[in-house]
Amino acid sequence: MIKKIFVSLLFIGALVAVYTYSLEPRLDRDWSPDQTLPAQAEISDDEITIRNVRNFTYRSTTDYTPAYYDTMVKLSELETVEYIIEPFGDIGAAHTFLSFGFSNGQQIAISIEIRKEKGESFSPWKGVLNQYEIMYVIADERDVVNLRTNYRQHDVYIYPTIATKEQVQQLFLSMLNRANKLQVEPEFYNTVFSNCATNIATHINEITPNRIGVDYRLLLPEYSDVLAQELGLIAQGMTIEEARVKYRVNEQAKLFQGADDFSKRLRESVPTTTLETYEVSKVLDGDTIEVIIAGENKRVRYIGIDTPEVYPDEEKECLADEAATFNASLVKGQKVSLVKDVREVDDYGRLLRYVYVGDTFVNEKLLATGYAKAVVYSSDTLYKDLFKEQEIIAKTKKLGIWGTVCEK
Repeated sequence: MIKKIFVSLLFIGALVAVYTYSLEPRLDRDWSPDQTLPAQAEISDDEITIRNVRNFTYRSTTDYTPAYYDTMVKLSELETVEYIIEPFGDIGAAHTFLSFGFSNGQQIAISIEIRKEKGESFSPWKGVLNQYEIMYVIADERDVVNLRTNYRQHDVYIYPTIATKEQVQQLFLSMLNRANKLQVEPEFYNTVFSNCATNIATHINEITPNRIGVDYRLLLPEYSDVLAQELGLIAQGMTIEEARVKYRVNEQAKLFQGADDFSKRLRESVPTTTLETYEVSKVLDGDTIEVIIAGENKRVRYIGIDTPEVYPDEEKECLADEAATFNASLVKGQKVSLVKDVREVDDYGRLLRYVYVGDTFVNEKLLATGYAKAVVYSSDTLYKDLFKEQEIIAKTKKLGIWGTVCEK
C-alpha cells in the first residue's frame, strides 16, 4: 500500500513538473491595474531618463488613483542605496527592495515583484509553479513605502548600506538593464530561485562576486537583515534589535503621508515639532497622566505598554513607585505631543495616545529602561514590533522589572 502511494506521488509530481516547465512567460496577459505599465530606462552616458515611475495615490490597498511620471537623473549624482524590508505573515515572509538616493534628495525605489493578472494574489506555492511573471517596479517612495506602512499596516525598515558610490551606480545600472530586458524577454518569478531577495543578491554578486552565498534567509527574507548585518552590509556597531528600532519608519510615514518631502521625512528622527503640545497637569502612575486640553483635564493612557500597578487593597506590584517616578521624570511639568493610533479612548474613557516630550518617545523609553511590558490591546498595533523589540533588549540587560529585584 505504501509503495502504491509513493509511486502515485511520484507520478503526480512528474506530471506537475512536466506541466510547470511546459509553460512560457508572456507579456500580453490581462494585468492588474497597478502593474500594467512597466517603467523603462533610457541610458545615455551620465544621463538616465526613467519613464513611468509609479506614484499612485491610495485610499486603500485596492482603491487607488494611478499616476506615473518621467524623470531624468544623472548617474554621477547617485550616492546611496538602502535596503528595505517589509515583513508580513508568520513564517519569515517579507518583501525586500532597494531605494537609490541622489545628491538632490530624490529617491528612486526598485521593487522586484510578481506581475499579477487581474484578480490574482500572491501564493508562495503558485510561485514555485511558474504561475507569475516577474516585474521590476520602479517607483516613488510616496507610493511603495506609503502603501506598505499606511495601508497594508506592515512594519517597514529602511537600512543604510555601506556600498561605495561606484558600487551604488553599478548596482543601479544592473537593475535598470534587467528591468528593460524583462520587457522584451519575460521571465517567471520563483519563490525559491527568483524572488525579491535572491534577485537583489544576484545583482550584488554581479558587482562584488560571491559577496552573498546561498542562505535560507533569502528564502525567509524577514531575517535577511540579519544576513546583511553578518556580511557587513548594514547596521554595524549595534544589535539587529537595536537596528530595527532605529530604522523602522512607520511613525514618520504616518505623520508625513502626504508631504512633498516624504522621502526626506522618512529618514529623520521621529518628528514631533509639527504636533500640538499639551501641558501635563498630573502624573497618575507609570503609564497614565492628565493633560490640559481646551482648559479641561483629560486623562491619557499610554498605548502599547503596561507598567507595574498599585491596586486598592492589594499588594503593590514590584517597582510600581519607581515606574511612576521615572514617568514623572520624563513628563512632569512638560508639554507633551500626543499621537493617536486607531482607537480614541479605552473602556474607561481615557485618551489612548503615544506620548512624546520633544523627540523623546515616552512609551518606548519606559520599555527601554525596563519599567514597562509591551502589550497589544485591540487594533492599536502601530508600534507593536518596536515595543516588543525594546522589551527584549531590556530583558536581555535585566533592567527594571526584568532584573533580580522583581524575581519571586
